[in-house]
Amino acid sequence: MKPELPPRVWLDRAVNLGLLWTGSLLAGSGLALKYRVGYTAPRGATVWGLDGEGWAGLHWVLSLVVLGLLALHLFRHRRWLWGVLVARFSPGLLAVVLICALLAGAPVLWPGE
Repeated sequence: MKPELPPRVWLDRAVNLGLLWTGSLLAGSGLALKYRVGYTAPRGATVWGLDGEGWAGLHWVLSLVVLGLLALHLFRHRRWLWGVLVARFSPGLLAVVLICALLAGAPVLWPGE
């Protein structure tokens, strides 16, 4: 008989599964926007009852969920991540981490029109 897994393992599995599902849905909604209901689609085109604005809203919400789950995933593995960054520290790695952080935060921090 298998021993009971601790709750932290189940939380990690749930976050990973959530990332897989929402990432897949995010990719699918992006494909629907690009090829089925985007700007080049005929007027009134829908997929599963959603028009372009509906798919854009779904895509936006899914992107926020993915970013939230990714932040939770990185927070859960912060000790491992910190150990890797400290063990392999170099100015180039620091530049890559800073650029990734800026790119991830740019859509939220950039002023709107």
